[in-house]
Amino acid sequence: MKKCCFLVLWLAVVLPPLVSAAGYSSAYEPLDPGLPGPGGRRTPIVRAIEKAGPAVVSVYAQVNSRGSLGRGGSFHDDFFDRFFGDSWRRSRPGLSLGSGVIIDGAGGVVVTNEHVVRNASSITVTLSDGRELPAEILGADPAYDLAVLGVKSKSPLPELVLGDSDRLMIGETVIAIGNPFGLSHTATTGVVSAVGRTVPGAGSEGALKDLIQTDASINPGNSGGPLINVDGELVGINTAILARGEGLGFAIPSGQVRRIAASLLRGEGGGAALDLGLELAEAGLPKKGETGCLVVAALPGGPAALAGLKKGDLLMKLDGSSTSTVAEYEMILRSLAPGQPVEAEITRDGRAFAASLTPRAVTEAEAEGLAWRLYGLKGRESRGRFILEAPAPGSPAALLRLVEGDVLLSLGKAELKTRADFARAMLKERFKTEISIAVQRGRVIYRATLRR
Repeated sequence: MKKCCFLVLWLAVVLPPLVSAAGYSSAYEPLDPGLPGPGGRRTPIVRAIEKAGPAVVSVYAQVNSRGSLGRGGSFHDDFFDRFFGDSWRRSRPGLSLGSGVIIDGAGGVVVTNEHVVRNASSITVTLSDGRELPAEILGADPAYDLAVLGVKSKSPLPELVLGDSDRLMIGETVIAIGNPFGLSHTATTGVVSAVGRTVPGAGSEGALKDLIQTDASINPGNSGGPLINVDGELVGINTAILARGEGLGFAIPSGQVRRIAASLLRGEGGGAALDLGLELAEAGLPKKGETGCLVVAALPGGPAALAGLKKGDLLMKLDGSSTSTVAEYEMILRSLAPGQPVEAEITRDGRAFAASLTPRAVTEAEAEGLAWRLYGLKGRESRGRFILEAPAPGSPAALLRLVEGDVLLSLGKAELKTRADFARAMLKERFKTEISIAVQRGRVIYRATLRR
């Protein structure tokens, strides 16, 4: 009995100071959800998700072959098998599920990954309010794993503002929103771990370049969904995870999204081979923060030469976007319109100046000339085969000991039968420093790599 009284007295002494007049400690009062800043629950992350969420959609594609959640080269089957065995394959035959984001609400324009809608016979987009709208592919570019869809709505749809991915900082907070494993509108947070990443094997054409790396959780089904900053702006499109990666996700920067989407909506689909008359190389710049490509040559009579560029210049920006790598330059070039002038920022001997360049289409003859100048390759078509002529002395083709009469079967991933095939393949591979080829001599087929 004495012990019980002691316990009651102890509680009476200890508890009162902890209890407010209302009967609850202020430490346990619910925070005001409307109060901004560190004192409230509506943090910048919450506000960003609220802002972006309505523009995020689910993309369901009925495909002609067995699909998966987030199917394709980026989200590998063995990753999904790791969690669900092979039951997920049987549960959704012929269905590809991914995410997307509305970038033009009035026009009904949705961006997603190309691998989500590849080989689709029909596509349905589900909005955040539950509405289901049929969608059509307005354009797709496998090289950048981007596709643009069109949907029709009686009223304007919510849209997400494209932010400036060039200004991303390492360590900056980012948020991924999508449908991982079919769980719609899931948000995960992390930071920008790195920029400018190349992920071999992630794209349908071998690699995706200049990606944003993040530790925000990205899983199958997030394909095509947005990566946003704390202002609720789109800074990337989630596209890849490592097959058995732990916490490594990758997104296509919004700068690429803006350009490739514009190109696809113009109906060019990455197929317009444009030229500025520049040969570029990666440049190691001495000043911290500088990014640019070294001009190896400004071809006589080309747009760059006519604008006053010359060997040794540094191309810092093109059409307002950074050209820190040749891959970035290639991406920008693919998105330009022929005959439409663009501004370039150039550094020469430490001094900066601007130049106006007008891109033009590359002819078949110019493509053949490029193959001769870069690799020493020249040929003719004969009976459905592309026959090589003697290579240029000292050229990469000569160093491989190619000889007149060899049959060039393939260049890059393109099979060759005609001169037109050869020209198209050369234009596609022209920015690479090495190209895989297959050559037949007699009855023997050789595979090799041309390097310059």
